[in-house]
Amino acid sequence: MNRLELIRAYVQQTTGKPLDSFRPAPFSGWQVVEALWPLNERFRANLQQIRTITYDRMFEPEADLAVEALVLRGDDWASISPRAWRVLLERQQQLLTVALMLERSGQPMTRVPAELTVAHQSTVAIADVLHGMKLPMPAADRSGFDLPAGALPESSLRRH
Repeated sequence: MNRLELIRAYVQQTTGKPLDSFRPAPFSGWQVVEALWPLNERFRANLQQIRTITYDRMFEPEADLAVEALVLRGDDWASISPRAWRVLLERQQQLLTVALMLERSGQPMTRVPAELTVAHQSTVAIADVLHGMKLPMPAADRSGFDLPAGALPESSLRRH
């Protein structure tokens, strides 16, 4: 399944309507960060093991299957291999960086169906950016990596 097929399947499953019946709306880098941030909790439980694994492109197809299972069934990824977890962690961390860069530039990161709820738009965004992702940067050494604790800040900490 490719990314567009996944999005089409999700929207059809969620709404009973085809994707083409919805108007596309921009989804900002910050909105993508908000959609991806909860994945930190998935990684946190296994982070000690994941961060010792070297990134291996051979596990990208398995990572894509895990994204499909997450989007279509809410799968908890309990059955995926450690190397697929590593691919997913690298994708998520690089996407957070790219999303924040795009947010700063004011460019939207993706498009989602405008009429969906925010939660469903977030799932569409996850499908769009996480499935089939080609890393924009080389995979990082994550051996000393730690996930930030706590929730995403509600708003900017920028002084006005």
